[in-house]
Amino acid sequence: MEPVLFDAFLQSTGATNEDLELDRVPPGQRWTLHHVAAEDETTAFTSLRLGIKRGTTFLPLEEQKSPAAATLYSSQDPWFLEEGNRLVARFNGTTSGDKLRLYANGVVTLVGPQE
Repeated sequence: MEPVLFDAFLQSTGATNEDLELDRVPPGQRWTLHHVAAEDETTAFTSLRLGIKRGTTFLPLEEQKSPAAATLYSSQDPWFLEEGNRLVARFNGTTSGDKLRLYANGVVTLVGPQE
């Protein structure tokens, strides 16, 4: 197992939903994320959904209504991402120019045949 740390950034365009996504889990890997957190560093907004994207399907797993500006919202449960999955923070109701962040840490496990 290898430790992994993610820090993703997106500047809001003011669209209804802004999806901040990590890269897909590569073939032959499984990610176990022990801590997942997101924030809008700039202004308060309507809602934050943390979830997993499988292909084009977004599966929301946690939601925070009316998040405050510059406040870190985090998940208390571990996240298990399989090959091809993406971790997503969906920000709803942000303002154009807002600074959006997604953080995660955990471990990468190699799965399947190894050479």
